[in-house]
Amino acid sequence: MQAPEIPAIDVWDCLFERAEKPFPNDHIIFKSPSGVRTYNDIRSRALNFGTHLQSTWNWNKGDVLLTLSPNHIDTPSVFWGCHWAGGIFSPANPTYTAEELKYQIIDSNAKAIVVHVYLLETALAASKLVGFPSSHIWVLGAHSPVADLQHVESMLSVTATGRPRPSIEPAFDAACLVYSSGTTGSPKGAIVTHRNIVADIILQRHVEGEFLDWRKDRLLALIPTYHIFGLICLVHFPVLMGLQTTVMEKFSVNELLKNVKTDSITHIYVAPPVVLHLAKNPSMTRGQLSSLRMITSGGAPLAPDLIRAVYDRLGVPVRQAFGLTESTAVAHIQRWNRWKEAMGSNGPPMPSVEVKFINEEGNQIHRGEGELCLRGPTIFRGYHNNDEATSQSISSDGWFMSGDIGHQDENGNLYITDRLKDLIKFKGFQIPPAEIEGVLHEHPLVHDAAVVGVFIPKIASEVPVAYVVLAKTTQKPEQVAGELLAYVAEKLSVQKRLRGGIIPIGEIPKGPSGKILKRALRKRAEGVDEGKAIGAAIYDDRSSKL
Repeated sequence: MQAPEIPAIDVWDCLFERAEKPFPNDHIIFKSPSGVRTYNDIRSRALNFGTHLQSTWNWNKGDVLLTLSPNHIDTPSVFWGCHWAGGIFSPANPTYTAEELKYQIIDSNAKAIVVHVYLLETALAASKLVGFPSSHIWVLGAHSPVADLQHVESMLSVTATGRPRPSIEPAFDAACLVYSSGTTGSPKGAIVTHRNIVADIILQRHVEGEFLDWRKDRLLALIPTYHIFGLICLVHFPVLMGLQTTVMEKFSVNELLKNVKTDSITHIYVAPPVVLHLAKNPSMTRGQLSSLRMITSGGAPLAPDLIRAVYDRLGVPVRQAFGLTESTAVAHIQRWNRWKEAMGSNGPPMPSVEVKFINEEGNQIHRGEGELCLRGPTIFRGYHNNDEATSQSISSDGWFMSGDIGHQDENGNLYITDRLKDLIKFKGFQIPPAEIEGVLHEHPLVHDAAVVGVFIPKIASEVPVAYVVLAKTTQKPEQVAGELLAYVAEKLSVQKRLRGGIIPIGEIPKGPSGKILKRALRKRAEGVDEGKAIGAAIYDDRSSKL
């Protein structure tokens, strides 16, 4: 497939200043229980927000707006209003604790914060930790219980007088700063440029366009849109294509079924645990999901048997995609009309995305498994304030070293089999083991610790499990495990809890340089199911929606 030309324009021009589009201005793009937003609504509300940024806060090119919100019908207008004013938006994980949010506020050098009212307590606590002025916090959703905080609606719905829109260099200027969990140290802010986003959605239109029609196809935004997968596929792409998208604030089986049936949803993007529901949950029937034409799964590999099980039960195709924050979401995807081919793969690369594999010495290999490297217009510019990490992950000739191990077949279909990076993938979330290890090391009963992911088939996801060298204590191992699990749960967000439990160990295996041998520990952990590690059975997080 010949690659389309990527225009040298910014995101705003791509979405809102195009000469022609296939759908009318009054066509509904986003829909939720709180209302609907037509294309014209989105554009005008974004423009209002952008002019208010300029007139209220003297917003300048390059200023950063941090957002903390679950999926919401108005976050897209906030994002693009920030773009209109020359700013950069930085979406934060809505499950963050105040301590975790504090880091992103500082590292991104945020000038203002837009926060959903449900998460206001966290935002205020984080802002207090860093001395961030509460007057620079704006509330989204229901009106704020804090009287002196401004509501975003007043900025979205009223026109202000702004300066001319700043000039943007698409290939260089950042559109968003998306924090990607690192395997060591703190999260890293990936600089995603305007060109990166424009390229990815133009390439998706090129690949998907003939199979999607704005007059009859509808999407469901159930994966989080602060994450790059949802941000591109369920925020930017629907506006380019005119695809009506129903916004779900959080996932539940009942809400998914209700929305699919009520809004005749034809295509959903999901993480593997949702595919497991579709394969096995008796409440999900073909009658309830009769409008679905395609399911696209990303975040972790799916077994071919699971794909077949969904198709046999529901008659709905399931295809896979692969991408990273650093590749601006989708880098590989199975094509609509070829989803049965190379089942279990992530499909071929997007047009314009180059692929190669390298061995441990950094040399290109043409057979067998190696580290996946990507190059092309969707590859991010680098890590914010972290030249060392940038130079370690992007070569001088533009190749991004993904840290994922895999191979491709003769047709270019990608198979991911392992990863050099130690990230744990829990239900679509990326969990950096080093962060959990750091918290464990703070506890006086921990002499040493290493955290790895173990795959639990019944939830189709990895969970974190901790190997811990315990300090001398008179407490029973079960008591210590309960204390450590509660300690981690208090310090970190819900997805980072040690659902796999604690495994006491005499010594953490390490190489000559002192590096933890994570692969050896993962191998050792194979077969460790829920309840087998100490603490997994006594650790109750049933209140969690994750």
